[in-house]
Amino acid sequence: MRIKIVDVFFEAVHYTGFNDKYNYLHGHTYRLEVEYRDSLGSLDYLLDFEELNSIVTQIASQWNYKLLVPETDVDKIKITGPFKTEMKVVKGKYATAEVMCVQILGEIREKLGNRSGELSLTIWEGPRYSASCSEHDK
Repeated sequence: MRIKIVDVFFEAVHYTGFNDKYNYLHGHTYRLEVEYRDSLGSLDYLLDFEELNSIVTQIASQWNYKLLVPETDVDKIKITGPFKTEMKVVKGKYATAEVMCVQILGEIREKLGNRSGELSLTIWEGPRYSASCSEHDK
């Protein structure tokens, strides 16, 4: 059995760094889809939709309006101006959708605790491009 939460959004700015063509600061409206799979228990439901939605929304808010910076670049970034800037450290060499997907999936799992079901996540970087991962992926 599966349940899914869709259309949780956040706005963020990043650079990819692995290619000069994309090594400019640029932003996206990211969209999250989270799926939770497990066997249907005696209560006839897997997980409360509102609980899962609340967790995903809370995590998305921690990424919202952030400058996404790879952990190796944190000490190299200096931005000043008449605006606010907050960094969100991405645990990888590059701040790609693939790396973000794995990190956000881990953050959701941490909030869900020891539930036996399996999580999967798709992060959309716009209307046409996405990365997906699950707890079975290596």
